Amino acid sequence: IAGLSRESFPELPEMPDTLATLPVSLLAQMIGKTIFAISSEESRFTLNGALLILRESGLVMVATDGHRLAMVEKRIELPGLEAPFRALLPRKAMSEIQKLANDDPSKQIEFSGNDNHLFFRIDKRLLLSRKLTGNFPDYERVLPKEHPHSIVLQREELKAAIERVAQFADERSKAIRVRIEKDEFRVHSSISDQGESEESIPVTYDDEPLEIGFNAQYLADFLRSVDQNEVEFHFKDVNSAGELRPHGATEDTVYRYVVMPMRL
Repeated sequence: IAGLSRESFPELPEMPDTLATLPVSLLAQMIGKTIFAISSEESRFTLNGALLILRESGLVMVATDGHRLAMVEKRIELPGLEAPFRALLPRKAMSEIQKLANDDPSKQIEFSGNDNHLFFRIDKRLLLSRKLTGNFPDYERVLPKEHPHSIVLQREELKAAIERVAQFADERSKAIRVRIEKDEFRVHSSISDQGESEESIPVTYDDEPLEIGFNAQYLADFLRSVDQNEVEFHFKDVNSAGELRPHGATEDTVYRYVVMPMRL
């Protein structure tokens, strides 16, 4: 077998002292709630991964492609963490961590990082990843401060309705109309040369009717990522971002998903 000399193989960096040790299943769950919001445009390299923050109160992971933003915060004690740590974790590394978690979800993962690399160690396996460079957007400015309106919907019912209606959405924009009126949540789509589709879901709502355009794929991505039976939809007006959250989530976990509206 023809090969290369040992000296030609790149030198692997040594893993620095461990910053934090946490359940690999927890990290994988956070990745599952954010990885779909990462930008697929290679030119926007700072958005080709997720922002990972370790601080005294726990972990934060944020991903955005400029049209939507997924943020999950897990309150957990991180003994030994001396100072907050921020890094941009590439999508490929996130996928590899999910694979490691699938092998044995009960394992603990040791995490560390230096100026250029991130390190994830489970037993004798060590995953090295280069950090993404650049400045991640200020996600806290994107998160809405308040919503005048909110409704609660059954997750499976909403997901099924959106998936059916989306079959008549434009293939490129995937735009659907969401209309909220008295005790009713309606989703509608139409293609001039093929037809149209509309579904109605009963909800508790007693305010001014409102119609907002959204990308159906963006809504469906969130609904596939949550475990709760009900979700909350928060909104303001046709020009403001909508927000989805799990309903009845535990106090130690915050999951917010912000979606920009589309012009109809």
